[in-house]
Amino acid sequence: MSASPKILLPTLLLIALGFAAYWLLTLDPDAPSDIDWDANRQNLPDISALEHRIETNLFGDEAEGTEGMSADIDEVVNHSAMEIKLEGLTKNITTTRQPTDKELATFYAEHKAQYRESSRFSFKQIVFSTAKHGGQARLKAMQALQEISETEPQGDQSTLAERYFSATSTRIDDEFGNNFAQKLFELVKEGDLPCWAGPIASGHGVHLVCIENASLGVIPKLEEVRSQVINDWRFSVVEEN
Repeated sequence: MSASPKILLPTLLLIALGFAAYWLLTLDPDAPSDIDWDANRQNLPDISALEHRIETNLFGDEAEGTEGMSADIDEVVNHSAMEIKLEGLTKNITTTRQPTDKELATFYAEHKAQYRESSRFSFKQIVFSTAKHGGQARLKAMQALQEISETEPQGDQSTLAERYFSATSTRIDDEFGNNFAQKLFELVKEGDLPCWAGPIASGHGVHLVCIENASLGVIPKLEEVRSQVINDWRFSVVEEN
């Protein structure tokens, strides 16, 4: 049973008072006023010994139950919240069941796009920032797309480059976010290189893009990524339960 701060504070106070009393009683009452106080310090108890005694009495074996005390010692445990947290942690533990060949093939057929090797894109882009236009960013991009003629459209300033050369899908997703490389892939999957096209969204705003070149990654055969697919399948099974 943990010791309460209501018990510890008086105990500490008594030790402090005892220390003061010990110090006063050891002084010579008949000593002159110009006594060498430093010389009388030999009568004081050893500090390390006193610290050891405090630790022994309050935090050692004689003070059973005080170990691990913290500022939230009197905090009431919310058992319902604890059960919810434990349930969430349990769901994150994947099953060890081995999928059948049919289950694995079906899962891979539904998700094989995510196993595609890295693609590369060369493209120009302009952005209409949501920080500037808010919910009107997409409308601004669509208006600019309709007004494109011989001159290139103008967007907002941003930290993004205006032109990317042979950028990998990984780099593109790192800079744009929101699975931006997959959106570029969807624009060119029919074999065309649209310029200008969109709008497509990113973590920065809404973009118009002019794709100049695209080298699409190959989707590997199931056997080449079998271990990874099994792990992903197991995770999906846990998520569904």
